[in-house]
Formats: sequence, C-alpha cells, structure tokens
Amino acid sequence: MSPNVRILADQHIYHLEQFVPPHVELIYYDSSKHLPRLDSFDAWILRTVTKVNPKTVPTLPKKLKFIGSASSGTDHIDKGYLNDLGIQFDYSPGCNANAVAEYVLTSMLTWCELKHKELIDYKVGIIGMGHTGEAVAKKLEVIGVNYAGYDPPKALREKSFKSCSLNTLHECAILSFHLPYISQGSKCTHYFMPNILSLSPKQELIINAARGGIINESYLLNSIRSYESSHNKIDVVLDVWETEPVPNPELVKKAIIATPHIAGYSKKAKLEASKGVLKSLLNYFDLKCADNVSQVSPLNLQKSIPKESNLNEIKIKSYYKSINVLHGLYKYDYEMQNLISRSTLEYESNRHKTVIGESFQSIRNTILLREEFKYMTFPEGYPEYLRPIFKIN
Repeated sequence: MSPNVRILADQHIYHLEQFVPPHVELIYYDSSKHLPRLDSFDAWILRTVTKVNPKTVPTLPKKLKFIGSASSGTDHIDKGYLNDLGIQFDYSPGCNANAVAEYVLTSMLTWCELKHKELIDYKVGIIGMGHTGEAVAKKLEVIGVNYAGYDPPKALREKSFKSCSLNTLHECAILSFHLPYISQGSKCTHYFMPNILSLSPKQELIINAARGGIINESYLLNSIRSYESSHNKIDVVLDVWETEPVPNPELVKKAIIATPHIAGYSKKAKLEASKGVLKSLLNYFDLKCADNVSQVSPLNLQKSIPKESNLNEIKIKSYYKSINVLHGLYKYDYEMQNLISRSTLEYESNRHKTVIGESFQSIRNTILLREEFKYMTFPEGYPEYLRPIFKIN
C-alpha cells in the first residue's frame, strides 16, 4: 500500500521515526545543506535553524499542507506568510521548559560556587513567566530562593497572576530572561534590555537562555566593560546570541558560561518536541500517533573528575560535588570557548564567519544529549537542599 502522507524532516529531530505510524513515509534531509525539493511532500518538519519567510523560501508547493517545528519557539517562522498560503503550522510549546530551567538553575549555582556565596542569599528576577519562566520559579521555590516574576501581558490574561514591576527587577541581583522574541508591535521584545529594562547597580548576574536579540549585546558589552572599572562587576551567562550562529567573540570570552543554544537539549525535551509536533501533524491528517518510546532510565553517575573545563576558579576538590558537572554544563562551555579561541583575528572576514557558524551548528548537532535531574538518583554527598530538584519537572 502506498503511503497516505509523505513527511520531509530535518535529520537532527530526535527519534521522530519512533512516533510515525504505518503507511506514513518519513524522509530525512540534512539542514546544513540546500533544502531539497518540497514538491512531493505533504508535510515538512524543521528546527529553529531553518527560517521560513518569503525571502528564505519564496515559493511553496500546493501539495504541502503542513509545516511543523520541533521547537518551543516560533520566531523563525513567518506564520502570516504560511497562513496566506493556506499551510497549517504548529510546534511544541513548553517541550523544553524543564531542561532550560535546569540549565538556568545550574548556571546560578555555578556562579555562586565561583563567588563563594549561597543562592538563597540572592533575589532572582524572572523576566517572562511562560512555560520556562514558571519552571524556573518552581525550582527556585522548592530550594527556598526568593524570586520576582515579571510578565505584564500574562497578568492581563490571568487574574491569578500578578506581575512585579520594573523597579522590583532593578532590585534583583540576578536576572533570567525567558521572553519570546517579537521583532515589532505593541508586544515587541527586541532589545528589551535596555529599551524597557536597563541594568541597575544592584545587578550581579544576567542569564539569557531565551532568544538572541532580547538583549542588545553592544549595550551589554559596554556595561560589562564599565563595570570592570568599578567595584560592581557584572557577570553574564549566555546560551543565545544576537548574531547566531556567529556569536560575538568578545562577549563569549567575557561570559562566565557561554553555550551554543543548547539550554533545552535534554533527551526528555527532544522526545517531547518530536512527539508534540508529530501529533499535531497527524491530527491534521486524521492519523494516530504511534508511541514506541521507552521509559527514560536513570543515569548511572560517573564518579570522575572532568579533565576539560574553563571553570578554573573552582578548586578540583569541589568538582565531584558540583551540580555543574552533574548537569554537564561545563562541557558545552568548554566547546564554545574552544571554538572562539581557535582564531578570532579573522573574525570580520566572511570566510571565518562561515567556519564559526558551521562549527557552532556542529556542536549543537553532535554533542550528546543530557539526562534531566528527574531521571537521576540524588548523588551521595550533594547539598541536601538540592534534593527537591531531582523530584520535580
């Protein structure tokens, strides 16, 4: 029997084939190369690395009825363009919220290790209280850390939620961004910092694991430089970049943690992204989704000290009990720093930017996905106050 539906999908979408029912043909393609012809396909599943708008994909075949993104965001898709063409679009909102929240919490705890401070002594400002912002808040709450959530649009939608003010954010030592990227209009988040929220002397750590362009990187770099000459040093953790996939090398070097847009890269998050978008696709074509995914098994912890890391300020004896190592965050940071340190002298040349961009994407595509804390056994010797984060999503 010939297939009812033909799907073209990015080859890096995690275990998509495990959800595909009989009589549906799935064809993978390499997103680092030219996009194959779409004429013979009913549906197309892509990732955030592929932008769909009138300039990038000026024509789409009439046979193509559905485009899905295995992601939690949609800023790479011109939804109005697809709507005008009569093409259904869907994605997987919230699929990586827990994974990103673990990245953010791990970054905060790593920063505290470097500062020889306790996270409970700081107040965290969470900017954007959607799926991910709520997940961050939940984790901070269970370990006793004070936070303030900023999201005026949500406060208008939901009577039970009250947004904090910008003045409250100015009083927070740590800021974590979880806004969608919106380029224009009344809900514009482009350059949210500094257009809406500027840095205050109270800020000590800025984390952006949302989208590049939410923070003006020139403003951030100038602030870091000016703070370096004073007693109010400001640190940054960045997973997303304004010029991605070619990050600003100076900003990478200034960051205490710099990673190549992998905050949401866990096994669980990737499975949820694949399953969520495929379910929407199959529902559109009146087909049922197969579910052959086995239960994620707990990780067998490796009791070894990592040899590669740029977090040299942490003493070796503390590595064994560092949540940074348990999470694997140091590996991503090491790869990013190594990428930038290879050669920054030719940064302005197009050839060099192409090499950096390809290497950035290669790290994202090849680095092993991590387990989420829920699927780990709480390690012996770790601070007891962290135990709750191994029990929640």
